[in-house]
Amino acid sequence: MKLETPQIKDENFDLQKALKEILIKLCEENNLLNEEIEIKPIDVNLDTKNVKDYPLLNGKEFLLRAFFKNSVGDAFTTLENLAEFNGTILEVIESGDNQKILATFNAVMEHLKKTDRTKHCEGSDPEKCAKDLSKYLIKTYNYTDDDILKIGIIGYHPAIIKQMVKTFGAENVMNTDLDVNNIGRMKNGIFVMHADMNEYLIKNSDVVLATGSTTANGTIIELINLAEKYGKKIIFYGTTVAGFAKIYPIERFCAYGSE
Repeated sequence: MKLETPQIKDENFDLQKALKEILIKLCEENNLLNEEIEIKPIDVNLDTKNVKDYPLLNGKEFLLRAFFKNSVGDAFTTLENLAEFNGTILEVIESGDNQKILATFNAVMEHLKKTDRTKHCEGSDPEKCAKDLSKYLIKTYNYTDDDILKIGIIGYHPAIIKQMVKTFGAENVMNTDLDVNNIGRMKNGIFVMHADMNEYLIKNSDVVLATGSTTANGTIIELINLAEKYGKKIIFYGTTVAGFAKIYPIERFCAYGSE
């Protein structure tokens, strides 16, 4: 059960609708539509000793988690969409709530062993993940200190930005975000641009690191298409994109997510 490239290139393509249809099919095939699921906001315990401005900890982002049998599924959301839910998967689907549907989709995909690492990491794991990601890029591009590797980061992830600046130099790292409190400011040594500059960022980067939470608002499709347009490697990080990364051929990096 895969999405094909021609599908997402269609200007009328609706990611949320597509994910809902795939979820319905998965549940019908496995008799899961009437199974109970719980969805609720989750506090993630992140170590702030070295990184203090995680969006999850300052009220800029929130995490919904779906609990299904022995599996979980995450989806980032906004304050307006925070709510608890107890009911059947069918009721989630019929609610039309994209974030709850996405969290459910990730949980069901993990339950069926079609994806993994669906639970957000904690403690200092984001910093460790950022270090592992920089090592992966160094190995992938045979990077040495004499090289220049332009890194574009979509979404404000302070641990990743801090590590990329440390490894590749502030002059070689760009970032875009949607948070008005970040846009136009110097953060971790670089200037944060508005997400309207995503195309500019992708065009002028060697590799793009994009938050998987773009799955929640559907902008992931635009990013995939822009990366293909300019022939750039794009890597999506995190747990929100866990299910989508298995039904469409994108690269995902999530070193410390769990089940």
